[in-house]
Amino acid sequence: MGKPMTFCSNCRAEIDEKAAMCPKCGVPTGTRDPTLQSPKDPGLAAVLSLLFSGLGQVYNGELRKGIGILVGVVVGWVTFLIPGLIICIYGVYDAYTTSKKMNAAEIPFKKADRADYILFILVFLILIGVFAAILLWMGLL
Repeated sequence: MGKPMTFCSNCRAEIDEKAAMCPKCGVPTGTRDPTLQSPKDPGLAAVLSLLFSGLGQVYNGELRKGIGILVGVVVGWVTFLIPGLIICIYGVYDAYTTSKKMNAAEIPFKKADRADYILFILVFLILIGVFAAILLWMGLL
């Protein structure tokens, strides 16, 4: 006797009933193996993004989104205060909700590796260098 099977609600392919997503079309099934612990901590993702804009997204395995939020916040703070604040708040909200959705198998789980964190830090340092150079050129630093 084989594994218990069910059908994907999207493509109707036969899949393992414990599968988190359909291997054929990638749609989440809404189920997760109960023996697995929650792989993401939504609170940690939110705090990381609050302390360092975009870092919560990197924690969630979304490097490009994290870099985009980092750049948006820095540019928003430099040009006008309100856009930077809005992007910062969005980043915290997004990090939290994305982490919860990954835990519920609503979206595919992504794991960040060490290279993602290193690249994110390098982008941050480059941004700081660019803005320091601009301030030096303008005679404000």
